Amino acid sequence: MKITSIILPVLIASLIAIFLLVYTWQRRTMRGARPLLPLLLGIVIWLVGSTIEGLYFDYNSRLFWSNIQYIGIVIVPTALLVFSLYFTDRTSALTRRNLALLSIMPLVTLVLVWTSPWQQFFRISLALNTSGAYPFWEWVPGPGFWLHTIYSYLLLISGVIILGQAYRQSARLHRRQIGIMLLGATVPWLANIFFVVVRGSNIDYTPIAFLITGAAVAWGIFKVGLVEIAPIIRKRVIDEMQEGMLVLDEQNRILEANPAVLRMMDVQGDVLGKPIAEVMARWPELLAQFQGQVSAQAEISLPIEGQETRYFQISLSPLHNRKGLQTGQLIMAHEITQQKQTERSLTEAKDAAEAANRAKSTFLATMSHELRTPLAAIIGYSELIQEKSELWGYEKIIPQLGQIGTAAHSLNGLIGNILDLSKIEAERMDLVCSQFGVAALINDVIINVQPQIEKQGNQLNLKLADDLGSMHTDQTKVRQILLNLLGNAIKFTRNGTISLTAVREKTSDMIQFSIKDDGEGISEEMMAKIFQPFVQADSSFTRVHGGSGLGLAISSRFCQMLGGHITVESKLGQGTIFVVTLPAQLSEPETAVSQSKHT
Repeated sequence: MKITSIILPVLIASLIAIFLLVYTWQRRTMRGARPLLPLLLGIVIWLVGSTIEGLYFDYNSRLFWSNIQYIGIVIVPTALLVFSLYFTDRTSALTRRNLALLSIMPLVTLVLVWTSPWQQFFRISLALNTSGAYPFWEWVPGPGFWLHTIYSYLLLISGVIILGQAYRQSARLHRRQIGIMLLGATVPWLANIFFVVVRGSNIDYTPIAFLITGAAVAWGIFKVGLVEIAPIIRKRVIDEMQEGMLVLDEQNRILEANPAVLRMMDVQGDVLGKPIAEVMARWPELLAQFQGQVSAQAEISLPIEGQETRYFQISLSPLHNRKGLQTGQLIMAHEITQQKQTERSLTEAKDAAEAANRAKSTFLATMSHELRTPLAAIIGYSELIQEKSELWGYEKIIPQLGQIGTAAHSLNGLIGNILDLSKIEAERMDLVCSQFGVAALINDVIINVQPQIEKQGNQLNLKLADDLGSMHTDQTKVRQILLNLLGNAIKFTRNGTISLTAVREKTSDMIQFSIKDDGEGISEEMMAKIFQPFVQADSSFTRVHGGSGLGLAISSRFCQMLGGHITVESKLGQGTIFVVTLPAQLSEPETAVSQSKHT
């Protein structure tokens, strides 16, 4: 055994290959590391066998290690093809059946190599030339060798083609890394052609060239994580994402287009390298809309022949290189056709509901008038009969006649509330403004509710500021607001105290009315919907006291029409306080009506 200067490069390459193999094995959990291990193993066997062969000068030892090298020689092309398939996410081709077929020729080659002295099919002749300082083989290859060589070249060419496709289809960001790997896969092929076909050297430097391949692949995996980001991630993420994606270069040519955007544009075939204007020539208005824009966001519609118009949310973003110079554009498209259809359906449903609501309000307003006509006759005749009965001495039926009158008046009030609410919703409620004294209005209201207060055993505390002055607004509606709130306080309070406070805020010229009671109060759940129509705080009280649940809703609407607002504070068992705040001067009724329409 003797180390010569010729063996030294192969020895160094062997040590590097062993280091790469160990390094990759330690990091075998990383994506792409496991498919790299067979390639590096084949290179190590090839290089180590070549190194040890060079250390011997006798025929048998050199032949043994020459044959050992063929274990690595048959592994490397197959391993490179397998890695290329894995790298380009074509692992579906790596079935057990296909891998078994790929292993047939390498196994046959190994059998032919080791049995060559007896059958001369792989080597027709083999002799060791020891005439010089360094011995070398003089041999004539047989048919088996050329079959092995052609098969290996086919595998190498396939691997290079697959990597070349990955280079062509990858984004510019990854092309430099893939290019280095592609070069690393090409160099061994050229070196082997130089040794086998051209016979330019007695020393085979093919394993050293394959070491370049292994180093390039390892650099791509461990240094830049190439297998992590392209093209597997591009294939599995970009190609499978629902959003459309286009990448343009500086000349607005398409560098990248995922299947989603091709479906959106109803485009068939390969569009890579084509100008965007050519691919989207069917929509010149769209091209003109975004021409010259570096970044933008917009909703667009694409009328496609034979299909309904489709809608998309488009986003344009610039792409820059490391120096900050713009190198292209990224276009993202998200289809919102279903959303647009839903919005259209909701709009139509909303319009239909509003139309139905207006029809309902109109119907209620009309029916309320129709109901009032016979009801007025009932009230009138019941009062007339009651008067006659008193004159004619029919005292026994007078209480029943009184109940008829009471029920008729209650029904008349209910119909009045429905009529008011329907007018408000139909936007047919008018404001009639006049000048009136606030204190006088309150006194008039108190006179109306005093009998009810006494009937419930309640007391009334009245606190009126001295500077209340007058108001210019719709007196009837202010009176009804106060009557409704006081009526509620009376109805839900027994043997308690009801307070009415009125003050004038000089800075804002607003009149504030506070109606407080110490009745049952309102639950937090009901507070959120107390001003909605037909809502009542307590159904048990409703059965006792009646009511439609319209009083607070009408009062709230009236406050809004008059330019004010109403608030409520309450706790169960601790009473309730309503606060009404109204402007003292409402000079333009139209303004108030307008405000009510937008409430």
